[in-house]
Amino acid sequence: MTQIFLRRPLVVLVALALVGGATALAADQPRKGGVLKIGNLGEPPSLDPHWGTQTITEVLSNHLYESLYSLDASYRPIPMLAEALPQVSPDGLTYTIKLRQGIKFHNGKEMTSDDVVPSIKRWSQRAAYGKALFAQVADFKAVDKSTVQFKLKEKSAIVAISLAIPNAFAAIYPKEIAEKFPPDQRITEFVGTGPFKLAEWKPDQYIRMVRYDGYKPRSEPASGYGGAKIVYLDELRWIPVPDAASRAAQVESGDLDFADDLVADAYDRLKANANVQPIIVKPYYWLVAVFNKKEGLMTNQKLRQAWQAALDIEPIMKTVAGGKSEFYRMDSSLAFQELPTWHTKIAGLPWNERNKDKAKRLLKEAGYTGQPIRFMTTQEYKWMYDFALVTKQQLEDVGFVIDLQVMDWSTLGQRRVQPKEYDVFTTGMGNFFDPTHHIYLTPNWPGWTSDEEFATINAQLARETDPKKRYALWEQQTKIFYDKVPVARYGDLFGLRAARKTVKGFNDKVERPRFWGVWLEK
Repeated sequence: MTQIFLRRPLVVLVALALVGGATALAADQPRKGGVLKIGNLGEPPSLDPHWGTQTITEVLSNHLYESLYSLDASYRPIPMLAEALPQVSPDGLTYTIKLRQGIKFHNGKEMTSDDVVPSIKRWSQRAAYGKALFAQVADFKAVDKSTVQFKLKEKSAIVAISLAIPNAFAAIYPKEIAEKFPPDQRITEFVGTGPFKLAEWKPDQYIRMVRYDGYKPRSEPASGYGGAKIVYLDELRWIPVPDAASRAAQVESGDLDFADDLVADAYDRLKANANVQPIIVKPYYWLVAVFNKKEGLMTNQKLRQAWQAALDIEPIMKTVAGGKSEFYRMDSSLAFQELPTWHTKIAGLPWNERNKDKAKRLLKEAGYTGQPIRFMTTQEYKWMYDFALVTKQQLEDVGFVIDLQVMDWSTLGQRRVQPKEYDVFTTGMGNFFDPTHHIYLTPNWPGWTSDEEFATINAQLARETDPKKRYALWEQQTKIFYDKVPVARYGDLFGLRAARKTVKGFNDKVERPRFWGVWLEK
């Protein structure tokens, strides 16, 4: 990525996306102390951010770990564990990164390049984003104790942004942990540099994170996911409450201070409660059914096209959003409207066709004879379950046979990486920060989109630094998406979370919650 590109704003956000520093729910004076009780939807499959893209893992692990870069309020890369943005050589092939001094892990050990190199290399072998970046990397090494360096095979548009993403991110571990756990093994020793450290994990009861008093905040103001992370709370207590209605009720009663992943049905009641602040999250997810293209029935492109042609998306989105129009949006773009840099408006795409005759014809052309299609979903994300149910009805109307398999989210996360276990699964796509980060278009993520056309354009996007040329490539990629159908794209769902009004300083503009800068007025 060139210096010019790094300085160019990637997005201009509107509505409820990342903006400015933490926007307090009330502008009171911060105070230290207290335990913040957070209701989340269940157990994380891991606290190893290299290992998976599940949102719950992202949210929790970003409090424990950090990377070389983070994202500011406009989704631009900003330094976190690095001193500054990379120094780029005149030929654009060498990126030199100076590390911050005096940064200590939770075990008291000072962070150096000896920790950064094995951590980034582990990430490059496990995470889809790391694999995409390292396809361009000829060498990555330590120059000295406080400097690391990338040597590239070709010019790149994605170095700093890849190291800044918050999901499946390039977390830095102590050398001994990064080397102890190979990429195919989840880390079980949780030591990072983040503002909180893990104190206790009792599965199905709680995860306790306590303030790390050895943390060294940056000097810049808080912005987006980066800048100064000031911790006032003594403890974050993450409590699994799988039922969304129960999470909402416990915020109302005061048993929880904060709850995430609520359903739109609860909005009016939460809004009427004088002690609770409901928060609409926009953007949040666009809904997707991910097809297993490695083996099984859905390797058949005609069958995927039939699924896409059968969908009547608005009734599905209305059901998911509890009938509330303010919680969903109809849009065919593979980027949110809140991301104008990458949002597309392409006429004539085969999205929301509601064409039963076309779907039946494609089923016949696919040679489909009524074999059950294993469709995995979960009730922990109620919106996933709801959109799976309505989808099942619509597909069966045109001749599909759907074996809907309901399980907890952790199990689904484990099974979706095993190609013999399923044909389709439900999930949601959050913000991405560069087209090369669109995990559904790569072979390195469940569903396994191993397609030469996608790969060719991804490689061109990674090399090209001219914004107009990159956008044209992205439009081309979008058209191919709707022909190859690696996943079925539904509508945009907006999220709901809630906080007691005693929770102060929460940045209600971020897509995923962060709890530095937060305090309790009690």
